[in-house]
Amino acid sequence: MKLVSYIIPRTVARFSTPYNHDVRVLEERGVYKLLVYGSRQSGEYIRELWQQAFMDFGIIPSPDVRNILVLGVAGGTVIHLLHAIYPEAEIDGVDIDEKMIAVGKKYFGLDSVEGLTLHVADAEKFVHSALKRKDTWDMIIVDLFIGASIPPFVGEEEFLRGVKKLISPRGSLVMNYLREYEYGKLSELLLEKLRTIFPAVRDSEIYFNRFFLCM
Repeated sequence: MKLVSYIIPRTVARFSTPYNHDVRVLEERGVYKLLVYGSRQSGEYIRELWQQAFMDFGIIPSPDVRNILVLGVAGGTVIHLLHAIYPEAEIDGVDIDEKMIAVGKKYFGLDSVEGLTLHVADAEKFVHSALKRKDTWDMIIVDLFIGASIPPFVGEEEFLRGVKKLISPRGSLVMNYLREYEYGKLSELLLEKLRTIFPAVRDSEIYFNRFFLCM
């Protein structure tokens, strides 16, 4: 870490991939943050969002959570939070972009997370494959973004019903969505779909994001 970052944010890496253009890792006040198209994907702001969501949903340490699936890794902020809450749980992290996983390892400490297995895969296809294998997880996190956009399949009923089948009987799904601009209406439509699929659905609006807990 450079002391100058406490005065002026410093770009430590910048690149483009077939899936994410204009990817930047910034060091600001001694802390790294990840931006895609200028939108924050990992770092303190994202940590605050997830911490508030977990608090709002009453997510606390539990021996019943033995394995977790995270769809959308980026820098791995939510993975670190989950590991802190459930240190004994096995975590599967899925990201379509191999270079983003490499960034998570190099700058955000994903290499240090015990019990973490990272998969380079399309999340939608990963769900289909997991269904064929009849895999299940006690908690599933859907945190799929491309910059400030969300892949359309995330809100499709087929994908949501597929994810539901991957949740163990007492498990839960936590989704991170948006609620600004066109996503205001889309988040309402998503809520309606979730309520037709899951017995219990809660939501929490935090800044520009909208989180859903489904059980």
